[in-house]
Amino acid sequence: MISTSTKLRLVVISGVLALLFIGMIAIVWTDRVAEAAGSTVELRTVQALLAVMLMLGCVLAWFAYASLQDDLTRRTRDEIAVRSSEAKFAGILEIAADAIISVDEQQRILHFNRGAERIFGYAASEAIGQHLGMLMPARYRGGHDGHLRGFGQARDTARQMGDRREIFGLHKDGTEFPAEASISKLSMVDGKQVFTVLLRDVTERKLREEASRHLTQAVAVLGETLEVDATEQSIVQLPVPWLADGAILDVMGSAGDFHRVVSTSADPEHAAALRAVGGHRLDLDSPSRVVDVLRLARAEMVPLITDDWLEARTADLGEFERMRALKMHSLILLPLIAREHVLGVLQIYRREGRPVCTTAERAVAEELALRAAFALDNSRLYATARQATHARDHALGVVSHDLRNPISAIGMSARALMTSLPSDDGDRRSLVTNILQSQDLTQRMIRDLLDVANIEVGRLSVERRNEDVLPIMERAVSLFQQEAHDRGVTLRLEPPAPMPLVVGDAERLVQVLSNLIGNALRYTERDGAITLRAVRVADEVEISVEDTGSGIPSAAMPLIFERYWTVRGNAPKGGTGLGLAIARGIIEALGGRLWADSEVGKGSTFRFTVRVVA
Repeated sequence: MISTSTKLRLVVISGVLALLFIGMIAIVWTDRVAEAAGSTVELRTVQALLAVMLMLGCVLAWFAYASLQDDLTRRTRDEIAVRSSEAKFAGILEIAADAIISVDEQQRILHFNRGAERIFGYAASEAIGQHLGMLMPARYRGGHDGHLRGFGQARDTARQMGDRREIFGLHKDGTEFPAEASISKLSMVDGKQVFTVLLRDVTERKLREEASRHLTQAVAVLGETLEVDATEQSIVQLPVPWLADGAILDVMGSAGDFHRVVSTSADPEHAAALRAVGGHRLDLDSPSRVVDVLRLARAEMVPLITDDWLEARTADLGEFERMRALKMHSLILLPLIAREHVLGVLQIYRREGRPVCTTAERAVAEELALRAAFALDNSRLYATARQATHARDHALGVVSHDLRNPISAIGMSARALMTSLPSDDGDRRSLVTNILQSQDLTQRMIRDLLDVANIEVGRLSVERRNEDVLPIMERAVSLFQQEAHDRGVTLRLEPPAPMPLVVGDAERLVQVLSNLIGNALRYTERDGAITLRAVRVADEVEISVEDTGSGIPSAAMPLIFERYWTVRGNAPKGGTGLGLAIARGIIEALGGRLWADSEVGKGSTFRFTVRVVA
């Protein structure tokens, strides 16, 4: 289309050319008149004016032509730029992975890019000119007309679709898929509107979200129990029915034997077939693919189960018939691997009429197998630990019942022997003293072991009574006064202000203080000091044992209450490493707290709390 300015330039050029033509005719005519009538000044003047007009007309024609040429050059350049921009835009639309579809007001498809071809399955030539309704399920077609008209009359030029409900597209083969879409509109010069839809197939994302939800539920289910049998049953039932129609779990025992667990089914025929298969036991010489997957520790997928495939992988006709009754169509065999050991193989299968697992679904199945393997491994470790605990409790029972009596007899005999020895027989009295000290140490170790065992199973015996803290602290100090004197350590009790009664067990609190004072004596050098204090803090009484000993390294502080742990660098001999663990167990059983502060070279302070009587 020629612009108005170009038209004006063409008119000017045409007018100038016409004037030039008329001027030339006028000059020729005046020459002939002059020749006929004789040359006159007036005629020559007219000719000069005409010549000037011709020159001005040539100049004007030149400028008009140059301006027209510039206009044509700019127009050509603009048209090239527009075509280039349109080509780039078209190229972007074509390479876009999402579907980009333009329609007119009658919903006839005007543009259908390659992304739309890939998503919907139609070629552009099949779609262009057709009604947009061919791309959506029938239930949405009626309401879509009204939505489009409403959007055309609205002020906004773009809108997200599916804000109130999910939207679905329709493949060429008639299957539906979930989608996300947005729509925009463009008003043309003639007043008509063009609508463009940007649509994305979110099937894969929906599958990932659903898989993530199921995996989260699987972790919750697997975490409900540590019993081996219950865990195995949970594992085999987890993929049914969202991922598979049925599942078979073959678990390898410590002796190289297998035991099998199968899923359940609401279909009586399928459930009966599963029970029949569940009664079969594999061995390492079985032709089943389970054995191969177990040895290779690698998942395997069988997209199509045929009778020939089953016959080649079953040991006899009976097993073949039982497996055939499951009506398996496709199968995934998943090794359960934990701590680099294959614990078993989980088979999940789909029956006839259901599609083969996609790559994404297989990845989900492998993730499920990984979590199932760790759950099964944890349940086995728990069972082993429980057996070990049972054996330990039995051994401790033997120790407490069968060893305490002879050890007590040794102590009684040693004390009787001590009374019969002459006072000046230092050598033999020293030997008997060593026997008595060893007997006391052995009794204390037996008592500590029993206390630790009871703390672990939550059966530590404490009696909650109303107690006065001062007599308890005085009694504990009296037990170690002589030992502290012998070591050259000052052991003192700072008399507390009047204290309220506390909820506690006097014997157990003396045991706690004895452990703390005993530890302090072991790490405090001669001329050091150990101080006991008690203060009230809110509704608790805080009791502390402070020493001026060697202190505890900061790196060791988180470990000091662990069983059998001692500060290795400067630990004197004779400790079992159970005293602090027992002390904390007692205090926590009474509803209090036990903690410590320490600095190397300056000593340590252990504090614990007991509740004030309400």
